[in-house]
Amino acid sequence: MSDLKKAYELLGLPEDASREEVERVFDIELRKSRVKSSEDGENEFDMKLRAYKLITEAEDRKRIEEMSRERFQKWGRFAGTAEKADDFFRIYRTHIIVGIIAVLVLTAASITFINHRQEQKRLAALPPIDLSIMYLGNFMTDMSNDGDAALEQAMLDQFPDWKRIKLIMTYLPLGDQSMGGSEVAYQQKAMAMLATEKPDIYIMDQGSYDWVDGSGVLDKLDADADGDLKPLLQENNKILGRSPDDTEDHIYAIDVTNSKLADALPLAKQQMYVGLRVDSENRDKAIQFIERYLQESKTE
Repeated sequence: MSDLKKAYELLGLPEDASREEVERVFDIELRKSRVKSSEDGENEFDMKLRAYKLITEAEDRKRIEEMSRERFQKWGRFAGTAEKADDFFRIYRTHIIVGIIAVLVLTAASITFINHRQEQKRLAALPPIDLSIMYLGNFMTDMSNDGDAALEQAMLDQFPDWKRIKLIMTYLPLGDQSMGGSEVAYQQKAMAMLATEKPDIYIMDQGSYDWVDGSGVLDKLDADADGDLKPLLQENNKILGRSPDDTEDHIYAIDVTNSKLADALPLAKQQMYVGLRVDSENRDKAIQFIERYLQESKTE
């Protein structure tokens, strides 16, 4: 005799009893129950409780199986296969999802790596950088006409012997009341750029020069002002400053705002102060840049 049949007999029910009848009989047993031990030491109510659980669990399984058959009936002769696939996915769902995510991550990483390799190959095929320039301040390029790329090409055209100029645009709208609290965010980004990028020269406006002055990032230009640049310099071209280690003012930038070459650039600007980074790798060409712009200064 099966355990299920014994469970029905223990509750005094036929095997085809409805769920409502099972619930009714067990409710009666529950109300009658008093802790009484049977001859074998087992509580009679505990035995009937197990019988009730066995019957109801069997009915629940049967109901789930019927619902499952109805769900997969639309698959026709493939219903069994579809049900097994659904069971597999339900059991291993977490593993499958994690696996899919892992594949996506690996795919993205592979694409990024391939793109990086291709970019490295492209850069390696380019000629060496003649001069790297960071625009730092309230400068804007014309985004409707190739933006930064157009500015880079325009500057390269001004030096026919050069093959490549690298531009780094760092927007820093100091003193612009319309910026509100975002001015602080731009300053934080500019500080990060100063710490991580190492251009040969900085092109600044008055606000950004005042912001950088004294930071130690700019090189002194006194010797150059007394040397190659001397015939081209006026007093108003010399931008003075003082670092924490200075006891007097020194020339830290040259004003080339009045240059025709500056006017020819596709660039919105107020001033153009050119300063050299202390560890410029192309210092000779940086001085050549300043000299060329001073040579094209407009006469008053």
